[in-house]
Amino acid sequence: MKLAIRVHRLSRCCLSTLAPTGVLSACTTLLPGTMPHNIERDATALERNRCDATPVDPRLYAAATVQKVEPYYRYSLGGSSGREAHFAGAELELRPFPGVTAELLERGLMCRSAQLMLGHAEGPPDEPYFLPHGWVKIDVQSGHGAFVVSLSSEDAERGHEVYDRARSFAGLAPLPQ
Repeated sequence: MKLAIRVHRLSRCCLSTLAPTGVLSACTTLLPGTMPHNIERDATALERNRCDATPVDPRLYAAATVQKVEPYYRYSLGGSSGREAHFAGAELELRPFPGVTAELLERGLMCRSAQLMLGHAEGPPDEPYFLPHGWVKIDVQSGHGAFVVSLSSEDAERGHEVYDRARSFAGLAPLPQ
C-alpha cells in the first residue's frame, strides 16, 4: 500500500513539475510500468503463451510464397485531406495454402518472429517477419484469393528497414531513398 501511495505522489510530482517544462522523460525512469517494452520478454511471453511444440510449416514463411511487396502506411487524423499517412513498413501478398486460415498464418508468423528474436530458429538475414532488436507487428487478412500480411514497426525508420528486408526477401531490389 505504501508503494502505491509513493508512486501516486511521485507521478503527481512528475506531472506537475515537469509537464510545464515539457520534460516528462524523467518520469519514465522513475515510474513503474512506463518503461519501454522489453522486446525479449515480450517474445518469450508470446512463444510461451501462443506457440506450441509443433514447428511452423516452413512453406508459410518461405520467400517463394511472397507474390507482391507494397509499402504499408498507417493513417491518422490531420493534413489537408483530413487524414495523414505515416510510413510504417511493408504489405506482403502471400499465396494461399489449403487448410490455412488467416488466423493460423498470423499465429505461425508471430511464433516465427518470436523464435527468430530469441535465437530459437534461424532464417535468412533479410527475413522481414522480425527485426534484430526490434518488434514487427504482424497482421494477416484474407482476400482476393491470397493472404495480405501487414508488417509494421514503431517508427518510419524501422518501417523502412522492414520494407527493405521484405523486398530483398522476395528477390526485389531495394528502392532508392
